[in-house]
Amino acid sequence: MTTTLPPLANLCESCRVLELDDSKWPAYIGGSDSGGYYLDIVKEHLKSGRFHLDYFVLDSLPDLPDLSNTAQKGCDFCSVLKRAIQSCARDSFNEVVVSLFYQCPISEESGDGGQPIGIQSLVAQLLWTGYENNGDHLIRSTWLRFDLDSPPGHVAQLLRLESPPRDEALCAENIGMILRNLKQSNHIRSSEVGTVYPTRLVDVGLEGTDLCRLIETTSDASFKRSSDIPYATLSYCWGSPEDSALQFKTERSSLHSRLSGFRIDQVSPILHDAIRVTQALGVRYLWVDAVCIIQDDDDDWDRESSRMSYVYQNATLTICTAASTSCQQGFLGREWIATRIRFQSKCNKKVSGSYTLRLVGEVEEGFHAAVDSLSLALSHSYWGLRGWVLQEYELSQRALIFGKTKLHIITENGFQSEPKETIETSECAPGTLYIKEAQNGYYREYLNFLSLIENYSTRMLSNRSDKLAAISGLASRSLSAYPGNYLAGHMFPHIDLFWTAMIAQIGTRLTKTTLIEQLQSRESYIAPSWSWASRNHLVAFGDGRSSLVSIESDFSDVRAECDIVQSRVLPAGLNPFGGVKYGGSLVIRSTVVPISLHVQLFPMLGSNIRLCRATEEGQYVTNLNFDWNDSEDAKSFEELSLVLLGSRKAENISWEPVQVIYEHELVDQSEQLESDDNMKKFPNTVPTVIIKGLPAGARAMRDDERLVYGLYPDQTNETSERVRMVESIKTGNSSTDTTKAHRMAPNKTSMPSVLGSGTPKSGGERYAYGIIIHPASEPGKYLRVGVFHSVPRERGGLDYFRGYPARTVEII
Repeated sequence: MTTTLPPLANLCESCRVLELDDSKWPAYIGGSDSGGYYLDIVKEHLKSGRFHLDYFVLDSLPDLPDLSNTAQKGCDFCSVLKRAIQSCARDSFNEVVVSLFYQCPISEESGDGGQPIGIQSLVAQLLWTGYENNGDHLIRSTWLRFDLDSPPGHVAQLLRLESPPRDEALCAENIGMILRNLKQSNHIRSSEVGTVYPTRLVDVGLEGTDLCRLIETTSDASFKRSSDIPYATLSYCWGSPEDSALQFKTERSSLHSRLSGFRIDQVSPILHDAIRVTQALGVRYLWVDAVCIIQDDDDDWDRESSRMSYVYQNATLTICTAASTSCQQGFLGREWIATRIRFQSKCNKKVSGSYTLRLVGEVEEGFHAAVDSLSLALSHSYWGLRGWVLQEYELSQRALIFGKTKLHIITENGFQSEPKETIETSECAPGTLYIKEAQNGYYREYLNFLSLIENYSTRMLSNRSDKLAAISGLASRSLSAYPGNYLAGHMFPHIDLFWTAMIAQIGTRLTKTTLIEQLQSRESYIAPSWSWASRNHLVAFGDGRSSLVSIESDFSDVRAECDIVQSRVLPAGLNPFGGVKYGGSLVIRSTVVPISLHVQLFPMLGSNIRLCRATEEGQYVTNLNFDWNDSEDAKSFEELSLVLLGSRKAENISWEPVQVIYEHELVDQSEQLESDDNMKKFPNTVPTVIIKGLPAGARAMRDDERLVYGLYPDQTNETSERVRMVESIKTGNSSTDTTKAHRMAPNKTSMPSVLGSGTPKSGGERYAYGIIIHPASEPGKYLRVGVFHSVPRERGGLDYFRGYPARTVEII
C-alpha cells in the first residue's frame, strides 16, 4: 500500500516563508556523499526547539476574510489554515492572531555531535480575542499542529523527517506489523475471578461479515471448553450527552435482540470501526462496555465494573481510539487536511524535493507540539485525557493506538509505529506489571498507585459519580494484597491522607465558605472530605512540592503519630473499590492543635499553591496549605485545627527558601551577575539556583514564582534529575564552582525565611505533618479543609505537637 501525496502547494507571498531556507537555520550539514547528508542544528542556538517564521496574520472571525481572499486567489496553505482555524473557533471570539514556527524535538542527546535533530512539526500559534456577554475582555492561546513527513530520500534524510502514513489504516502492511508484534509478545491470562473471560462478548464473525451478535460466555460451550479464545477490548470516548444518547447500547429491553443478532450498519461509528479492526486481525470476539454491560441495570453495571481489571488485562489487545472524540465519530478514516511544500536546500544544492504538512489538530499547550506522535496520542489527545481511559490503557498487555496521523502497536517489548520497521522501547504496555505484582513488591505497587491517582485527578469524567468506579480496576489490582484496608481511595491513612489540593489559580476561584458547602452537600457527594476523590481538581500526595514516600526505603523514615479508632465507608454497590454511600467517616485519635496562631499569606508559588505559615510569638511553627484559593478575610482561619497524622526523619534536608533564575535570563554567565541591572532583578539575599532551559510552557516567570520553599535537596546531595542546573557559573566574587547544583551564597543581610531562620534542631528531630479540619454543620464532626507540615526550625517540628494533649475527632 502506497501513500498518496497531496499536490504541490501554490503559496501567496506571506506563505512563502514555509519554504525552508536551511542556510538561515542555526545549523550545519553533517554526513557524506556515501552515507547521505543531514541538517544538524546547534542546540545552544535553538533551546526551545523552535524556529520562528516571518509570518503574522490578524483576521476577523468567523469568516476570516483575509485568509479567504488569499485562498480564493490560489494559496493552498491559506485554504488549509482557514479550514483548520474555523474547525476550532469559539463563538465568543471575534479576532484571531496567527504566527508560525517550525518545531524540532529537543533531547539531551540531540545536536552538537549527538543524535541529529529533525524537524517534527509546523505550529500555528493562535491568539484568540473577544468579549464575554457582560463585556469582559477575553483572550486565549491555542496551537495548531501540522506534522511534517516526506517519502524516503534526500529531503527526508537532510531534514530528518518521518515517512508519511499509509492511505488506509487497515492496509496489508499495517495488519502485518500488528500481527508480527502480537506473535512476538507473551500474553498472560489471569483467572483469579474464576474465569478468564468477560461475562458477555460481541461475536463479530469473520472478515467481511455484516452480522454480529452478543453472547454470554458462561453459557457458551466453546468458552467452557477453552481458556485461550482471543478477544479484543475497545477504549474510546462516549462524547457529549447528545452523542451518548444516540449510542448503540444494550439495555434490559434490548438484551434479547442483541443476543439474537444485529447488523454492523446499526451500530455507532466508533463500534463499526472497532468491529472492522477486530475482523481484520482475525479476532472473533470484541468487548465494548456499551453493548456488553446492561446500561440501565445498576447491579449488572456494578458487577461488571468491578471485573474491569480482568476484562482489559486478559484481552488479546485493546483498541485505543485516540483519533476520535465521540462514539459518533469513527477512527479509521484518513481524509487528512494536508498540503505539500517545495524544498530546495541552500546548503547542499543536490538536495531538492518536497515535504507534506499534515494537520494533526488543535493542542492546548505549546509544548504539545514538541512531543512525538505516540506521546501526543497517549497523553494529550481528548481520548488520553478521559478518566476511564487511564485504567483501560494501564491494565492492557497489548494496545493498538489509532492516532490522528498514524497507528502504533504497543506490547511489553516496546512499540512500533507505521511505517517504521523497527521496535522502540521508550514506551511499553504496562499491563504485564499488574500480572507480576508479587514479584514487584507491595510497596512499589502502592507507590505506583499514588502516582496513578495524581495522574487520574487531572482527567475528565462525564459523570462525577464515576470518580472511584473509573479507577476501581487499577485499585483492585494494585492494592489486592490488603483489599480490606481500602477506604474511598486510601490505604495507609497516616501517609495518603496527606494530599494537597492543587487548585489552579487561573480559573475558578474557591472560597472557604463555598468549599464547606460543597463538602456537606448530599446532592454532589462523591466521597468523604478526607478523600482525594471528593475534589474535582488535581491533587498531589505530600505538600505539593515533595512526597513523603517516593522510593521503598522512604517508608522506614515515616512514622504514624495517630490511631484510626474507627472507619465507616460503605460501598454504593457491588464493587468494593467503586463508589461509596453518603456518610462515610474516619474517627482519629491524635494531637489536635487549634489554630490560634498568627497566619501569614505568601505570594503564589507557580499556578497551584498559595503558601501560608503560622507563627507563635513571631517564631515559625508550621506551613499551611488550604483547600481553597480565595481568602475572604482573616476570619477564614477561625475555627480551624491541626490534626497530626505522622512524622518523618529530617536529616540531610535543607529548609531554606530558594530563589530560581533561568539561565536564559542572564546575558553573560561570567559577568552578568555582577551587573547592576541583574542584581536589582535578582537580589543576592537567599540561596539561588540557576537552571538550564525555560519555565514550564516556555513562558516568562513572574517574580512571585521565584521563591520555592519546603523540602529541597541539600547541596551536599546529588541534584534531582528533574532540575538540571548549570555545571559552573561565576558568582559576584569571581569564584568558580563546578558542582552539579551550584548555589549562590546569600549575603549577610538575608531576607526572613518563610520556614524560620537559624540552624536545624538536633539530627534526631522529625518534621510533623497532618490535615487541617473545620467543624461540620453536624455537631461533633469535622471536615478536612487542608494540610500542614512543620519542619524542625524555631518552634516547628514534632516536638511542638508533643506539647498538646491527644483528642478523638470524627472527620466526615
